[in-house]
Amino acid sequence: MEPKRSNHFLAHLPTILLLVLFAMSPWLGILFFILRAIDRDAEKKEQMNADPARDSHAEDARTAQSATPGQRSEMVSDQDIPTAEQKSAKQWHKTLTTLCTIFGAIFLLVGIGDLADVMEELFWDHEIDWGELLTALAQTIGGGAALFTGLRMDRARKLERKLDKIVGDRDNIALGELFAAVGIDAVRGRAAVEHAIDHGYFGADAYIDYRTDTLVVRGAAPQPPKAPQPEPEAEPEDLYASLQQQLRRANDAIPDPVMTAKISRLEDVSARIFALAKKDPDKKAQLQKFMDYYLPTALKLLNTYAQLSAQDVQGTNITEAKQSIERSMNLLITAFENQLDKLFASDALDVSTDIAALEGMLNLDGLTGGDFAPRS
Repeated sequence: MEPKRSNHFLAHLPTILLLVLFAMSPWLGILFFILRAIDRDAEKKEQMNADPARDSHAEDARTAQSATPGQRSEMVSDQDIPTAEQKSAKQWHKTLTTLCTIFGAIFLLVGIGDLADVMEELFWDHEIDWGELLTALAQTIGGGAALFTGLRMDRARKLERKLDKIVGDRDNIALGELFAAVGIDAVRGRAAVEHAIDHGYFGADAYIDYRTDTLVVRGAAPQPPKAPQPEPEAEPEDLYASLQQQLRRANDAIPDPVMTAKISRLEDVSARIFALAKKDPDKKAQLQKFMDYYLPTALKLLNTYAQLSAQDVQGTNITEAKQSIERSMNLLITAFENQLDKLFASDALDVSTDIAALEGMLNLDGLTGGDFAPRS
């Protein structure tokens, strides 16, 4: 879960800063002390009610699912009503916005006026009162900061009301959809939604479900989408049939009779290789490179040859490419035949072993006769 951003800026103003501000402008310092106290109280109330509300979400969702239609309608009505704490937090937010805006504007104007007086005195008398200058600067800077904070909080309130209007009567809404409707980025949007929840805009039990990235206003959160199941690997027999079909399609697409005869030879040898692999699965290990490289490369060359043959213009580049593929066909046929022969290597070894054993037994039993001698 992402850390929640605090909207109580004034509550975290350091005391040393307020003391310096008080020394420079007592009235401005007193104002910020009061605003900090109010904001800290509002933050404390929100924190006290945040954890119990979160703990009740799951229980409320289960209750809503098992309730009758009449009970569910009554629960929805209750959930749409903000709690007293949420109403209080919303009212404090409005009050702080008003105070910061009004007093910030007043102190800013007073500070600007005092700065003008100090500059006028410097211009006419060529003297400057440093105490008045520092006070005027403190009023201007502090008032400007308070006004900026008030305007910023006012924009946040307007954004929260806009979010509430977009959500409307929906039980839940994806955060991405909500942010897109308002036209804000995810970081700012999450902070705004969390503040709107604290202020009760979506009802008493609204919360963010981080599994599905959804704002849940009432009821149960939508279930996260299931991870897509991996597609099952093709069975060897299906793979062999597919490769045979690809060779057949390439052969059908090439009109040259010489090439067709060579491709037919490749088809025949490949069919024999696949038949042996189906009959004896132990032979599949010997076909790894044949299946992964030699056969796919042959298919790629044949498909390229078919595409070149279909061109209306047979230029130099096309002709040379086709001739190169034609020359490689004899090499491919030899390679396919050698691959087929290698599959019988173990069979040949077994035959030799069996014959040697047979001859040895016949000699021991004296059944070979004088004219039959074992092979060396």
